[in-house]
Amino acid sequence: MPEATQLSRETINCLRDEAYVYLCRQSLELELASVQAQKAAVEATKPRFAMLSLKPPFALLASKKSRETFQAALNVALAAEDGVLRNLATVDRLEHWLASKLQEDLNQFLGATDSNHQLFDQICTLVDRWQNAVAALGEHAQAFARENRVVTGPGLPLAQQVRAVAILRSATAFLYDQAAKVELIAVEIERLGEGRLPPGTRPPQLPSFRPTTWVDQAVLLPTEKANAVLKAGETEARAFCTGGKNELLIQAEVTRNAGLRARQALLETYWRGLRAHALTHYVQPRDVAEVLAELTARYLAGDLEFHQLERTKNPFNV
Repeated sequence: MPEATQLSRETINCLRDEAYVYLCRQSLELELASVQAQKAAVEATKPRFAMLSLKPPFALLASKKSRETFQAALNVALAAEDGVLRNLATVDRLEHWLASKLQEDLNQFLGATDSNHQLFDQICTLVDRWQNAVAALGEHAQAFARENRVVTGPGLPLAQQVRAVAILRSATAFLYDQAAKVELIAVEIERLGEGRLPPGTRPPQLPSFRPTTWVDQAVLLPTEKANAVLKAGETEARAFCTGGKNELLIQAEVTRNAGLRARQALLETYWRGLRAHALTHYVQPRDVAEVLAELTARYLAGDLEFHQLERTKNPFNV
């Protein structure tokens, strides 16, 4: 894996700030547990006051001063809890912003420097090529089916029949050739993914498109039998066009997703190492409020201004 020192200054700064946000979350979660425990302790006194206030003359024991003291303590606890929750919401937004930025930056960086990342990119690109080629096969299969129907049409003069067979033979050869090229892409995907992608993630097999020898053999049969063979080929080709092709395209997404997951796992492994490095080398003790104010101004201020502007433009806002 590339060293952290090879990263851009902007990416290193984002890793540093991500580390600060991580430390802020840890501190705030501890603070939240503490203030919620304090709130629970204050609220534990409430039932006694409520019970006494409901049963005169004992209600006199729950004096106005006692109730005010209780409410004041509860207000302090609620305000403290609200403040911590607000800060945690800010942490959530900062984490999301930094994660999105670092995901993009690290993908670009590894795409330029890491051979395994490049391999998974190549697999995904090949899946795109395979799907485009299979989609194009639909047109060639349609042409093959159309020419089959012409050959099996009744009452063709001999000259037209010879010409129709020649056109069918050409359509058959082209379809077979294009299917073979699609298969070569699948073989290359399988080779690149061997040992790196889970078993069974090879693109699906294509139907067995026929070579030109199939046409040569069919036309030598008696007319009735030849027509049956050719019509069976037409039916198979049309089935591929109307449904089989789309099913293959959907199945190929399994291969793409496997490549994307493997690439993401590689990135996350590298990212975890960078996070550990950032926590060790890029941060120092700082006040949580100071850090959140600084990072909010750096990353979220533009978003806040945008949302405020959108609210002023919205005619339904009061």
